[in-house]
Amino acid sequence: MEQGNVSKKVKVSEVKPNCILARDVVTKTGVVILAKNTMINSVNFTKIEQNDVNYVYVWEDSIDDTLPSFNQKEIYTVEEQTRSVVDKPEFKEFDKTYGENLNATKEVLASVGNSKSVNKSELFAITKGIMSKINCKSDIFTYLSYLKDVNDYTYTHSLNVSLLCNMFSKWLNLSEEETEDLTVAGFLHDIGKLKVDPKILNKEGKLTEEEFEEVKKHPRLGYEMLKDTDLSDSIKEAILMHHEKINGKGYPSGLKEEQIGKYAKIVSICDIYDAMTSDRAYRGRFCPFHVIRNFERQNFSILDTQYLLVFLQNIAYTYVGSWVRLTNGTIAEIVFINQSQMSRPIVKAENQFIDLSKNLDLDIENLV
Repeated sequence: MEQGNVSKKVKVSEVKPNCILARDVVTKTGVVILAKNTMINSVNFTKIEQNDVNYVYVWEDSIDDTLPSFNQKEIYTVEEQTRSVVDKPEFKEFDKTYGENLNATKEVLASVGNSKSVNKSELFAITKGIMSKINCKSDIFTYLSYLKDVNDYTYTHSLNVSLLCNMFSKWLNLSEEETEDLTVAGFLHDIGKLKVDPKILNKEGKLTEEEFEEVKKHPRLGYEMLKDTDLSDSIKEAILMHHEKINGKGYPSGLKEEQIGKYAKIVSICDIYDAMTSDRAYRGRFCPFHVIRNFERQNFSILDTQYLLVFLQNIAYTYVGSWVRLTNGTIAEIVFINQSQMSRPIVKAENQFIDLSKNLDLDIENLV
């Protein structure tokens, strides 16, 4: 999927945060270290520097001239590198902003549910305000994994999906209008759950068949709530269709392939990702690499392949340079993403490199 019409050759020293690659980044020995359409953040930029790459090609439209180029990274000890995300100043600032905007989210969504009117600009401003606090936008995935509140799940999930959709729009290099519509679609995708019994939504344990049938009504309930507003048809389709699957086994209408709207396909991916990486009343959150593995194994038959590939590439490369705990207790750094099996990267523990795509006795347990 093309991100833009014009690519630009840029010196590595002049690369700015959030640029999107127009070509694969290949080392002098022919190894692909970053895939085309990946957004550049601080950790994968370090990967480019470490491999003595001089130039990269990026989509010109993705260059934000207001941002400074990456500064030379300081040399940190392992203890400093593996310091918990929650202890970092940039996360604390994000956490504060997120909390303030979560309260606004509750008020706005409750207003939508009661009055059947939507201030699209107000919803978009909430998401945009949070994203403005992040210099490297793809850090949103790491930050969200530490911002789970089971008691407010319907609201946090709506806000999180809007943030992920906003991020997705940058990967796809959508126009400002499309970005706003996709972001708002993420915000409102579960609005119909305001009409579902909270006791069912917050139940600890497996739903009965009857309870699940009640939950499955929320896409149509949400659509009925907003069908007469001046929201675009694409947003309304996303609300109605975000649980449809390309194999026709979704709900509420059993649609297939091209019958499903573009925004609905994207929202569906973001919806599943956030749901699996969130704490729920009946279980804890899954590690992002477990979610990537689930996407690889099960979801190519039910989700749009072109959008899923863009999502997986960007998610996986977000974690290059991150520290993880393996299932044997070892703390390791992710150093390389295997494109054929992105859920099982190459990691470095002390001076040993471990290819998890070949060493099947080990797995990533969680991020540290």
